[in-house]
Amino acid sequence: MEAAAPSPLLHSPPHITPELRRFLDVRFRSPADLAAAADVEAEIRGRCAELESSVAELSARLADVAAAYSSSLGAAGSALCAVRGGLAALKASTDKTGVREDVEAGSEKMLFEQLPPLATDVARVDMVRDYAETALKLDGLIGDVEDAVSSSVTAKLKSRGENSEKTHHVAIGYLKKIEDLLASVTRTRPQWTRLISAVDHRVDRSLALLRPQAIVDHRALLSSLGWPPSLAGTKISDSNSEKPAETVNPLFSMKGDLTRKYSESFLSLCNLQELQKRRKARQLHGHDVGNQPRQPLWVIEELVNPLSAAAQHHFSKWVENPEFVFALAYKITRDFVDSMDEILQPLVDKANLVGYSCREEWISGIVIALSTYLAKEIFPKQIELLQESSSSDASSTAVQARVSWLNLVDLMISFDKRTQDLISGTGLLLSVKDDENWQRISVLSVFCDRPDWLEIWAEIERREVFASLKSAMENENNWSKRIEGAMLEYGSDDCKSPAITGAVKHGLSLIIDRARPIPSIALRAEFIRISASPIISEFLGCMFRRCQEAEGLTALADDNALIKVSQSINAARYVESTLAQWCEDVFFLEMENLPVVGEEGGSVFQQEINQLKEFRSEWVDKISTVILRAFDARSRDYLKNKRQWQEHSEEPAISRAIIESSGYIQGRLSKLEDGLNVLDFVTVWRAVATGVDQLLFTGIFAGSPKFSNGGVERLHADLSALFAVFQAWCLRPEGFFPRLSEILKLLKIDERQLRDSRMVTDKNWLREHGVRHLTAGEAEKIIKNRVYDA
Repeated sequence: MEAAAPSPLLHSPPHITPELRRFLDVRFRSPADLAAAADVEAEIRGRCAELESSVAELSARLADVAAAYSSSLGAAGSALCAVRGGLAALKASTDKTGVREDVEAGSEKMLFEQLPPLATDVARVDMVRDYAETALKLDGLIGDVEDAVSSSVTAKLKSRGENSEKTHHVAIGYLKKIEDLLASVTRTRPQWTRLISAVDHRVDRSLALLRPQAIVDHRALLSSLGWPPSLAGTKISDSNSEKPAETVNPLFSMKGDLTRKYSESFLSLCNLQELQKRRKARQLHGHDVGNQPRQPLWVIEELVNPLSAAAQHHFSKWVENPEFVFALAYKITRDFVDSMDEILQPLVDKANLVGYSCREEWISGIVIALSTYLAKEIFPKQIELLQESSSSDASSTAVQARVSWLNLVDLMISFDKRTQDLISGTGLLLSVKDDENWQRISVLSVFCDRPDWLEIWAEIERREVFASLKSAMENENNWSKRIEGAMLEYGSDDCKSPAITGAVKHGLSLIIDRARPIPSIALRAEFIRISASPIISEFLGCMFRRCQEAEGLTALADDNALIKVSQSINAARYVESTLAQWCEDVFFLEMENLPVVGEEGGSVFQQEINQLKEFRSEWVDKISTVILRAFDARSRDYLKNKRQWQEHSEEPAISRAIIESSGYIQGRLSKLEDGLNVLDFVTVWRAVATGVDQLLFTGIFAGSPKFSNGGVERLHADLSALFAVFQAWCLRPEGFFPRLSEILKLLKIDERQLRDSRMVTDKNWLREHGVRHLTAGEAEKIIKNRVYDA
């Protein structure tokens, strides 16, 4: 038999491209693959049919655009021909001999009549030309974008992703040119709304494909870099040590081609976000949409999301030990924050993303992820524990539930402080201090989404503080002892406040300090209203009960009762002064005019300050009233004795009743001076002086008694003794007894100065003699009852 002839070798045709050769090599790796040649042929024919259909569609669109452009050019050409013909006719009519002078007036009139519509036609033609050119330019750019996106999708299907980043950059470059054109059209031709809307619609379709592709490619690149790094061997126990063990950071370890690819992918996402930011600003321009939420940085989100998902696997094991959750979250935040500044921030700046800090965005991303986990896993269990303790009879269970809640809040406040130090510790100012953005870097933002949890927290804080104050308020020693060095707001006078007010101030300070980290002004005010205001009201109620008890036992007649009331007045004055001083701080000034503060506005403690003022005013008036009643009882016989004003004596003695009643006033006021704060003591003795002035004036001149010279001297001696009592607290005590002082002035007027009784009713005459608090009728009555000795 003859040997079989060897099969001839197939030579590669010269028109086979390297791409086609690679395609065939993939499909036909062995002779056995030749059986699938029919399938490969069908696949190739299908793709060719798709490409031919795409080319046919593009050709049809190009023909339509060309026809529209030709039509526009035809209309423009016709209009220009008409203009040219009109100008030629005008020139011919003016060039004829013998008619120039005849047509000057007519041509001038024709110019005035034809130039406005001519200018309108020219402007319309110019606008049509601009519209056609802009539409063609935009259509070409959008076609380039769609081709780039389509080629990117095709390359993805063929598993050839090495040029995807270049394709993304090309598409993004075209999109930026489109956005520049649209921004220019929006400024110069705002009436072209349909063109802008049509372009936006096609751009949106391209972006709907481009952004997911870019994100998928970026995630695949991150995965090849080893992101997220493993947290299995992370040691959180040494997170506070000087040299903690840091997690391996893939961003620092990438080199060479990986660095280039990651930078290109990073810039693609940043450029896409910058483009989206510009488009949104253009579309919302001129619309009142209020404050728009801040868009997080997409590239940082792609770093945070897989890492937070890996961390939650560890979080789930520490539901009963949240301190480990916060320790791991802080360690993750700290270990990667430096790479944000050194590696990623220059790329963000290169993409012209203004207003973004990679350090802040990284911290914000971790904080938001932690807040979400707390809201879903930790706080619901805390709520269940509180509900179980409320239904249980054991008080220890309720205490344990409240302690657990407060411990969680302590961990949140500590975490916020440490993470915010990572921002401020670099020497940079915190750029997100307003409420809306501050919430992004605070885990306490959990309470912004759940105000009912804030109410629970505030109620727990109120209970804890009030539990410590209740026993202190019941201890009498805390009322008898004073706070050393406690000063009033108006000077260096000691307010003589009891020691209990120090405990109240300390408790209120603790609550206010707890409210400071809350990232919302309205919620801070609400927290203080729920927790601090009831404590002030409870303390005010305690003082009121003490004063009522003193009044009920002795009607404020003995020293102990006065001391007890004075202690409460001093305490109210001190707390009122403290609250007023606090409200001048910026922390409280920000809360003014909030709905939670009240309809009247003002400070958050305005209602409590008003209540304390009313309490002080009420009991200061009661003390003054008690002293005046006792004075009235002791001077009643003195006032009934009308004959004493007509007696004649060369050296009149001071009445014993005046001595006793003045001594009583002096004793009461001296006791109050030792026990009452300066400001309220001044109010008391001035009120007593005013009451005595009215009381003696009414009592002495009831029944129109006659006054002889001896009676006038006797009255002068009595009043001098009374005035001397108040000289310890003022230089001119007679100024606080205006009516009695003016009575003495009228009674001492010489008879020769009273030439006519009608002079007394003259206001000018009364003003010249220093009488300003008596009416003309009262002055006339006093003068008529004056009896001059012969």
